[in-house]
Order: sequence, then structure tokens, then C-alpha cells
Amino acid sequence: MNGTVFTTGLTTGRLARAELRKLFTTKALPVSFAVAIALAIGSVLIDATVAGQHGTPRLGTDASTYQMLKFGAVTCVVMLILGVLAAGGEFRHRTIVPVLLATPHRMRVFAVKVAVIAGLSAVFSAVVFGLGLGTIVLTLSAHGIHHLPAGAGTLYAGTVISSACFGMIGVALGALTRNTIGAIVVAITWALFVEQVILATVVPGIEKWLPTAAAIGLTNAPGPNPSHSLPPLAAGLVLTGYAVALLLAASRTTMRRDVA
Repeated sequence: MNGTVFTTGLTTGRLARAELRKLFTTKALPVSFAVAIALAIGSVLIDATVAGQHGTPRLGTDASTYQMLKFGAVTCVVMLILGVLAAGGEFRHRTIVPVLLATPHRMRVFAVKVAVIAGLSAVFSAVVFGLGLGTIVLTLSAHGIHHLPAGAGTLYAGTVISSACFGMIGVALGALTRNTIGAIVVAITWALFVEQVILATVVPGIEKWLPTAAAIGLTNAPGPNPSHSLPPLAAGLVLTGYAVALLLAASRTTMRRDVA
């Protein structure tokens, strides 16, 4: 029995290392990470430059700093795309076939992929937020401002959680559709247009219970709960629920589909 457990753990570890190796040997990951970091740092510098102009909050106020701390949209979109590519790309290019020949346990392969993407999403979003936060601290210090709003830590945690959930949602969509371009287009169209425009107009009040609005609830400034946004705890549970539901559907599909 001990030998069985050891062998299973070793196989899982090798699968995880293989997943990381595949991710880090593609151009999509380093390019996406570099763009996200550039956007995060650049947005801070731009917000600092225009602070106090044209009705925007003055630099150093909580409202201004919270505006600078909105990195969640960038990290969520990046990890959604990478999740889709990690799962859908293997079916599209048939690289999943040798993987399943080497490890014919589909559920383990799928679970490891999900865990790797979720972990990578958490680390990536933490690094991007940390770099952005460091830029904010340096910018404020240069203007003689040495304090951050109390909710900065909450936004940090919310960004990490929402990015991990979107990474897992991307894996689920990639596995369900096996079409990377189609899945990415549909996901971004849903997030930017269907949720925020159509459903918000046709069924007002329901959009806050949908994935994008839940992510906004996690990554927006803390404060009194407006009617169009969930509080962070509820938003986290809702977004996690969507991720789990989609992963369960994707796992069933992965178990049943022919990959030959």
C-alpha cells in the first residue's frame, strides 16, 4: 500500500513538472506575463500623472490609490487565455495523445493541469500586483505621501483569488470546446459584452451574480456595498462556484471523449 501511494505521488509530480515545462516553453506565457507587468506598471504611472485633473481624485487620496490598484482585470484576462490554451491546445494539436498513453488516468491528468494553472495564476497575479503596488509606493513617496488605504490587502487577496478562478475557468472552457480561438473569443465577448451590456440592461440586478461581476466585486475598492456589486466574500464564493461547476462539466467530457 505504501508503494502504491509513493508511485501515485511520483507520477503526479512528473505530470505537474511536464505541465510547467510545456507552459514555459511556449511564447504565449512569457509574452503575456511581460505585457501584463508592463500594463500594470504603466497604468500606475498614467494614473499618477492625471491624478487631480479633469475631476479625477487627487494623488494620495484613497480613491486615487484604489484606482491605481485595479490590476485584477489584466491578470484575470491573461490567465483565462492561458488556461484555454493549456487545455484546448493539447486537443487541437493532439499532444494529449502521448500524455494519455504515458499516463492513462484522464482524471489525474486533468486535475494536475487544473492545479498547475491555478497555482501559476495565483503566483502570477501576486507578482503583478506586488510590482504594481511597489510602483505605487515609490510614486507616492516621491510626492511625500507615505500611506496606503486600509483595503489594499483585500484587493491583493481578491486579485489572486479571481485570477486563480479565471485560470481554472479557462482550463474548463478549453477542455469543453477543444477550440482555443473560439473559446477565447466567446469568453471575452461574454465578459465584456453579454454580461456588462446585454444582461445588465435586459435583466438588471442579475449581472452581479455572474462571473465577471463577481471578479469585479473581488478586485474593486472595498466600501459600502453598492446594489450592482457583491461584497468580496460573496463574490469569491460565487466565482469559485462557477469555476467548480465548469470544471466538473469539463472533467466529465474529458473522461468520455475519444482523443484518438
